[in-house]
Amino acid sequence: MPTISFFRRACSTMASVARLRRRLWAALCLLPVAPALLAASVPTGFSDRQLFLGLTSPTALAALPDSRLLVVQQNGLIRMVKNDAVLATSFYQVADVDSASEHGCLGAVADPGFANNHFVYLYCTVRNATGVNNRVLRVTEANDRAVAGSERVILDLPNAPAGNRFHMGGGLRFGADGKLYISVGNHEDAVQPFASANSQRLDTPFGKILRINADGTVPGDNPFVGTAGAYPAVWALGLRNPFAIDVQPGTGLFYINDVGEATWEEINRGQRGANYGWPAAEGNSSDSRFTNPVYAYQHAGGACSVTGGAFYNPAAPQFPARFIGRYFFADFCTGQIRSLDPAAPGTPEAFAGAIGNPIALAVTPNGGLYYLAGNQGTGSPQPGAGSLGKISFSASTAQLPGIAAEPQDQLVSIGSTATFSVSANNATSYQWLRNGAPIAGATAPSYTTPPASAADSNSTFRVQVANAFGSIESRSATLTVTSNRAPLARIDTPAVGASFAPGELVRFSGAGLDPDDGNLPPASLVWDIDFQHDAHAHDFLGPLTGADGSFVATPFEVNEANSWIRLRLTVTDSTGATATATRDIYMKQQITDFAPAATPASGWGPVENNRSNGEAAAGDGNAITLGGIPYPRGLGVHAPSEVVYNLAGACSGSFIADVGVDDEVGDLGSVVFQVWLDGVKAYDSGIVRGADLRRNVNVGVAGRQQMRLVVLDAGDGNQYDHADWAGARVTGCGVPALQASNLQVADNANAPDWSLRTDLQAGDAVYGDRAYTFLSIPGNLLGAQWIRTANDSKSYAGNPLASFTLNAEADVYIALQNDRGVPSWVDDSWTDTGAEVATREGSATRTYSVFRKHFNAGGVTLGPWNSVTSMYMVIIR
Repeated sequence: MPTISFFRRACSTMASVARLRRRLWAALCLLPVAPALLAASVPTGFSDRQLFLGLTSPTALAALPDSRLLVVQQNGLIRMVKNDAVLATSFYQVADVDSASEHGCLGAVADPGFANNHFVYLYCTVRNATGVNNRVLRVTEANDRAVAGSERVILDLPNAPAGNRFHMGGGLRFGADGKLYISVGNHEDAVQPFASANSQRLDTPFGKILRINADGTVPGDNPFVGTAGAYPAVWALGLRNPFAIDVQPGTGLFYINDVGEATWEEINRGQRGANYGWPAAEGNSSDSRFTNPVYAYQHAGGACSVTGGAFYNPAAPQFPARFIGRYFFADFCTGQIRSLDPAAPGTPEAFAGAIGNPIALAVTPNGGLYYLAGNQGTGSPQPGAGSLGKISFSASTAQLPGIAAEPQDQLVSIGSTATFSVSANNATSYQWLRNGAPIAGATAPSYTTPPASAADSNSTFRVQVANAFGSIESRSATLTVTSNRAPLARIDTPAVGASFAPGELVRFSGAGLDPDDGNLPPASLVWDIDFQHDAHAHDFLGPLTGADGSFVATPFEVNEANSWIRLRLTVTDSTGATATATRDIYMKQQITDFAPAATPASGWGPVENNRSNGEAAAGDGNAITLGGIPYPRGLGVHAPSEVVYNLAGACSGSFIADVGVDDEVGDLGSVVFQVWLDGVKAYDSGIVRGADLRRNVNVGVAGRQQMRLVVLDAGDGNQYDHADWAGARVTGCGVPALQASNLQVADNANAPDWSLRTDLQAGDAVYGDRAYTFLSIPGNLLGAQWIRTANDSKSYAGNPLASFTLNAEADVYIALQNDRGVPSWVDDSWTDTGAEVATREGSATRTYSVFRKHFNAGGVTLGPWNSVTSMYMVIIR
């Protein structure tokens, strides 16, 4: 189970200052787990109501403009709250979430244009091929759920440092300027020296407030755009763990709750370019370089962590007028909610108490103040321990019904139904009226008409909302019925089953057909082209208008197994009615495009193409799924299994796949995956169990004649051994073999010791002038072309040091010794793969981090190492 230590402080009763400074929470281990929920203590005239118990490690709330509410759990499960009830069907489950320690889904916000676009943004820690990183993603809401396939990646932050567990931040809010503000923790488990601390470094987003456009691009007026080496999205810096943020409606006032270490908790005013001083300052400081908090409080009386925060400025206030405009904030350890007046923030007032570890606050447009309670301190999350509560003003004058979201006009075709809905506060009954007359049985917040006829056009619908104190009526919404029939979207090319290789030209074409308008003109056809990866999408091209076009497929996530391109065509007729068609194309060559060399073997039923093993019959499997992530392509087998393919030396790339035990057997099953090339084992997964995470396979196959995919029982019997070669493919088949040539070395004294080599293997000599040999090499680089460098070139300072020519696009890998910093020319265009190369000379071994960059055909230049440590290595794949 993950650890719910969102603002971790070590559990200790010792008073040592040194240990106190290492703590992130003050003695949370001493807090008991609440055995039962009790109503919070609230001021006279207010009431507290527990709406739901059963949340596991809740982290954030997001109020929607119609007063629905989203509840975020650390594990990525998002719940919808409607009319103060948590719906049984979840809003969304974010895929591939890492929820260990303080990682996980930590923030949410609705788009300012939600009424039209229904966009919701989430901040989550996700797993990737080389570690974990925090990601801002967007989904589209419809009918209380996220639309399937609507996830879009807005911003990927760099990987969290290896082993980093704490201080992720996670706040999301839109500012008055329409920009998306993101609070990012410093990603440090211990206090670092001021000069090197992430919070003070402009080249990293950690310990910062970021400001981006809603599509993930960076505004040109950000304060550090144009500053050499700066992360351009940085808007403010010097923060430790800014867990919650909020923006006041109307004024745009921006507050940041920054969780402190041993002494102070801070509420800071968000300001462009501000430096809040961490780690040199905690609380108020006399250092003129730093911006002091508007309010800071010490760890006294059990206080430890400032968590949720929300301004009380709803569209329909429910609280007395004196509370309007105040900022409410919670402390995790005291269980209190207090409020402050932004005009005089230094003297907050007590508001509510006796809450079991409050985590998040939200104010809905209809005036409710909601809070999340964890009801436990640190440690493994107790399933279902978290709760959602609501504080209301209960004086009779506040109990009249209030409408938060009015019914909207509807346009439908003949024969279709229309649904009118209202969102109301403090309502106990509803009665819908059509053209002023009550509709029998229409006594719910929503009303759906019978199939409409032309005679129903221009009818009006409104609702009476009532309780014991009286009733009010909504606006009248108009129904318009049209005889127009919906159009049809058709994609002609690429054809169903088409595939692509990075660098290839992809042509697309389609048509819009309408029963009333006929063939729609090209201006009515709009294309969007996305890269799909796992359960999310990355925008690539579009919107593009026209009947046809083309694009070059870039090498986006070319080493990921579950990656493809989706084309989406939307056509619009003369009345505004739309239709959409999609077409998915996959990278060459999918393993299912190859014919096995012999009858494939599987321990239970046949080998299944593009589906899981299922049962014994052919075609009875399900969608291949690993860790909740579906794969549209791959092989489903059952141990023991063997599938043999004749590659005939025609492939110059790699075999790529994700492997694991399919979700259809839950946590059961245990297998071993192996890849054999020309009779030599090139990959062995070790034991993979049903509860384990998927594993990535990337093995070079250049020039190989035969490939065998083997799945073995792990030694405990082969029951439930449903194994997936998910997203499996072989790259570089049927394309010219990669060739590097024309090696030029500026270090004339040592140039003779440089040379172009092929078929990289362990045991090869690393340098032309030393006895180092390769001890271990990542599997995907075995058999690759490479450059044998000269160790004595390590001290050469000229730039460039070397160059060579590629006859085709390729990935170039640089292996850099781990005890030395990365040279400036290995910039953000290079990716740290997380893999390592090891070398040996005599009894001495050394390790090197591997960085990758994709180059098109043509020249490649390499800068100097300029160091006393071992020279870098160059590998070409």
